Amino acid sequence: MSLSRTMAIAAGAAITMVGSLGLASPASATYANDPVSRAWSPDGPVHSSLGTTSRLFVGGQFSGGGGIAAVNPATGALLWSVPADGDVRAMALSEDETRLLVGGGFTHVAGTTHRHLAALNVSDGSVIANWRAGASGMVRDLVVSGDRLFVGGQFGRIRGAAQRGLGAVTVSSGQRIATFTGSVDRHVYGLALTNNQLIVSGRFNSVNGQSRSSIASFNLSNYQLTSWAPRRLCAGCNAYWDVVTDGTNAYVGTSGPGGNLGAFNLNTGSNPWRYVHANGDVQALSLPGDGLLYLGGHFGQYVGNSSIRRTDLAAVNPNNGQVDPNFHPKLFKRYPGVWTFATTPGMLHAGGNFLGIGAGPNARNNKVPYLTAFGIQ
Repeated sequence: MSLSRTMAIAAGAAITMVGSLGLASPASATYANDPVSRAWSPDGPVHSSLGTTSRLFVGGQFSGGGGIAAVNPATGALLWSVPADGDVRAMALSEDETRLLVGGGFTHVAGTTHRHLAALNVSDGSVIANWRAGASGMVRDLVVSGDRLFVGGQFGRIRGAAQRGLGAVTVSSGQRIATFTGSVDRHVYGLALTNNQLIVSGRFNSVNGQSRSSIASFNLSNYQLTSWAPRRLCAGCNAYWDVVTDGTNAYVGTSGPGGNLGAFNLNTGSNPWRYVHANGDVQALSLPGDGLLYLGGHFGQYVGNSSIRRTDLAAVNPNNGQVDPNFHPKLFKRYPGVWTFATTPGMLHAGGNFLGIGAGPNARNNKVPYLTAFGIQ
């Protein structure tokens, strides 16, 4: 998730805003451990999400295929839904908030051919027919900067041009931006933006033919690969599932051994603190603006040195990597766990593949499948 996306979704929230000036001083966790009741629940795993002051958008494997839905963030009531014939793994919003850009494993949205990329009208979910960007394979993340939509994933061509794992098209028309020629040797899973950089993360060993260890950055002004080249967090953590930034550090969630959360200084590439180890992959990250960094995945026993069991959800202090003692919701029937976060005013939303969540004595009867929300305490 990008910094610009985090700023957009948290703009209306009654919490301290985070930006390139730095993080608010961390305190206890803002969000409660028990979920908020929702009027609508998706019928399949949620793999992407995005929030504004008036809507929560979710995408994933709905109705046995794929789909996109918009819900009222306060009540969870369904506003509209659109079918797709494959998983929806990525979402971004145009800067004027009139277009929702989606990516994934689909080739059709609402019965219309759109190969792995599509644009929808925010107001009613109608597909924008003349927006014709496309990729040759799975799209895993999207970020918007002005009229530029940056695309990351598991593909070899973007809008017909050979470009592995990365690409850029215009938000307005879907035309390929030919001057952005970034390419990786394997897959891109996460994208993030600062004021002057595009950060990419994934499972790769080289970018534009130069050695890079699962993370790299491009200069937004000229699209050149920068010299920023952090070392991997550990020998076995070669898949960086997600990346977010506060303008000072880039934070990544990784695969094994077990799973890890780490940070890299954007100037030096050094680690401001030792990575936080978990006993399962860390797959989703969020900086909602309350001074904490939230992580989701399929860890099931511990995160860092905390003695309180965490199941797929946790929070840390991004200044020192210390696990927050207060945020520890309980997920049940939880594998493969949490894949996405979104924030709306007063709410933190988590989506993934789980069938129950809660912390109280009747938690196992609290069926909140695939999508849940936590309110401010």
